[in-house]
Amino acid sequence: MSDDQTALERLLALVPPPTDPLFALGSWEELFTDLGTGLPSDYVALIDAYGSSDFSDWLGVGDPRRDGHGSSKDAGAREMGDQYRFFRSRWPEDNPFAAWPEPGGFLSWGNTNDGDHLGWLTVGEPDRWPVALWPRHHGHRVVELTVTEFLVGWFTGELVGEELPDLTPLTCAPWGCGCGGDCMRQGGR
Repeated sequence: MSDDQTALERLLALVPPPTDPLFALGSWEELFTDLGTGLPSDYVALIDAYGSSDFSDWLGVGDPRRDGHGSSKDAGAREMGDQYRFFRSRWPEDNPFAAWPEPGGFLSWGNTNDGDHLGWLTVGEPDRWPVALWPRHHGHRVVELTVTEFLVGWFTGELVGEELPDLTPLTCAPWGCGCGGDCMRQGGR
């Protein structure tokens, strides 16, 4: 691949999006208002290309906008922040991150079948947020990459770690709440 390809273009070449992706019903602007912040532009482009997706039956990356059940990232992010704060209060040495919506707090953008959470540390401008890993069985890790750069690195084996299993063969399927996609909009935007 050429060096002038964007990380999203590399990802699209590695693993195409679902042929019938699932997109949430809400708008990005509505979500940004609810969260009180924007999100990294590469992540927005990823979701606009893939929708809510399950990569290789292992990694779920959901569309964070409001769905047909009225749920959005804002409520889930606050819930996860509360959960992380609980773990941090019990085991501070194992849970070093601040939790959303604390300044610089961990804000999740994906999770694995093994209970690992992937997110950002929300420090500074959204396009500069580093990827952060909150793995179930391994130590926390911060990677100074965008979401799409991180996914390309993981999926190509350029980025390694015990918490990043080999996902070949790479696949991508729509990923929803289990209601058959009725809470989401199917197909292109």
